[in-house]
Amino acid sequence: MTFNSALADTANVNVDIGAALSPRVEGNPDAKVKLVEYFSLTCPACAKFHTEVYPKIKEKYIDTGLVQMEYRDFPLDQWALRAAALARCLEPKYYGAMVDVLLKQQSNWTRSENVLESLLKIGQLAGLNEKNAKACMSNEKLLDGIISVRMTGNKKHNVNTTPSFLINGEKIQAFEFSDFEMLFKDTLGQ
Repeated sequence: MTFNSALADTANVNVDIGAALSPRVEGNPDAKVKLVEYFSLTCPACAKFHTEVYPKIKEKYIDTGLVQMEYRDFPLDQWALRAAALARCLEPKYYGAMVDVLLKQQSNWTRSENVLESLLKIGQLAGLNEKNAKACMSNEKLLDGIISVRMTGNKKHNVNTTPSFLINGEKIQAFEFSDFEMLFKDTLGQ
């Protein structure tokens, strides 16, 4: 069975493309530091960042209003694209939690014998029924929109790997918390 045939029979399910493709941002909109992350849900380095570094950034900088963070999908493969679509079909307030689950469980769902079934189960745990989850993962407009974000990141910011980061529109080289902290303090004038 092909991927598309497995996702058939979703033509009558409405996917709100505008809502699904809206920016996923957390933190103070007036923060002096705007951090953007380009990531792929199948990227092991992205999973490591989200489990080890991101919680420290969130606690010290996002939750205190100093940094606003935006998540931009940069799928490296078909499953990352489908998982990104699945996450974007949830209400924006649940997006971060879904990304967190997908990245923390990455080694399980990406290595399963049936990746589609694994994603459907994760979607169901997040409140999407199977038909809606399949509709999200097969909606061409949504998939094209996610790919468009990736292409813009590549062309405008020279993003070609994940995770990649921007601070106030400038591409940076950082991965460890100490790297981010130094850049944040510099931008904040501390």
